[in-house]
Parts: sequence; C-alpha cells; structure tokens
Amino acid sequence: MVHAVELESPAPQGSENGPIVKTNQYHHGNLREALIAAGLEMVERDGVESLTLRSVAKRINVSHSAPYHHFGSKAHLLAAVADAGFRLLVGAIDSELSKVNSPHPYERLKSVIAGYFRFALARPSLFRLMFRPELTRPDEYPFLAEAEARTFAILLKSIIACQAEGCMADCDPMPFAAFTWSTIHGLATLCIDRVILETPLRSMPTEDLLTQTVERILAGMGAVGPAI
Repeated sequence: MVHAVELESPAPQGSENGPIVKTNQYHHGNLREALIAAGLEMVERDGVESLTLRSVAKRINVSHSAPYHHFGSKAHLLAAVADAGFRLLVGAIDSELSKVNSPHPYERLKSVIAGYFRFALARPSLFRLMFRPELTRPDEYPFLAEAEARTFAILLKSIIACQAEGCMADCDPMPFAAFTWSTIHGLATLCIDRVILETPLRSMPTEDLLTQTVERILAGMGAVGPAI
C-alpha cells in the first residue's frame, strides 16, 4: 500500500531552505568556516554519527589536529553546526515570508509556522541536531542559546503583530508562542521520525496535514484572518 503522506529527504544539492555548501569552495585560510560547512554537509548526507573532528578534517584535506585550533571537542563542532542550522532556518522562514502576497500579520504568521515545518522535513538530520538535549546548555553554548532565541523571536513578533492588528486576543503572547511552537515542532518531529505513518494520519497528504494543523493552531488562539 502506498500511503499519501510523503516525507521528503533533503536534496543533497540544496533547496529553497538553503544550499549545502561545498567544502572545496573554501580556502583554508578560513578554517573554522570550512569545518562548519563540511560538518553541515556530513550531517545532512550521512547523519550526525558520521561527524567527528577527525572525519571533518579528512573531508577538507587538513591535518587531524587542525580542527582543535577552533573546536575543543566534537560537541563544540556540533554546536557550531547547529548554530549554522538556526541561521538556515531563519533563511527558510524569510523565504516563506517573501512569498506572502498579503501584508496582513495573520497571513505572515501562517507562513512563519509553515516555514518552520517545511525546513524540518527538508533537512531532518540537521533539524534533529539543532535540538539535541546535550546542546541545550546555555552556560556551555551561549551562542547557540542566542541563535535559538532569535528564531523564537520571529514567531513571538509575528504573534504580537497579530495582536496589534486586532485579529488575536490582546494578552500575554508568550503562552501563544509556546503553544504554537510546541504544536508545530511536535508535528514536524512525528513526520521526520516517520511515526505519523503508524497512525490513521498516514492517509493525509503532508501539505494538507500542515494546512489544517496551522488553521487549528490559529483558531485555538482566537485568531481571525483578513476579510475577503
């Protein structure tokens, strides 16, 4: 039986969510960026388990000791790759927003939510890395905490814009943001881990599932779209 839900694998040559950077485009005078670019490529092609300081050094043809000039451990390299992932996520959301024909904040909020979900499905290995529990330590990786906060701020500002427009209840926006993020993150995780295929939801096309979930999220916050 062929199910209607089709979960996309990331295209190795890049997508609208951002290209996979070829390591041979870098001069090793900028070794840190070359290592991060190689790390991104390896995570997306072969999974997080493939990434070690030794393997990334081999990928860009530098000595095995070279990565230690910038990263004290594999965990620090993973954190830097995750940070790059958040920048790509912001780019993916911006790309979704650029397609919105209406300036109404309700429509823009829909695109922010959809952009997050589509990024996860397009780049599942990177998405999983970005939220690995061992990387969510603000004291150890403050730059990564800042990247996460910048991404969350896009959602929060979109909700506040809806409230300012009068199309959403004027109350503390933080619970709305938590509700929205946890719902769409949960759906994305169920999809990329293919758990969704074990449920009756497998009969729904992925984009239909996304559209209906976004509509329920907005309805749950009492949001009202622009008059037609």
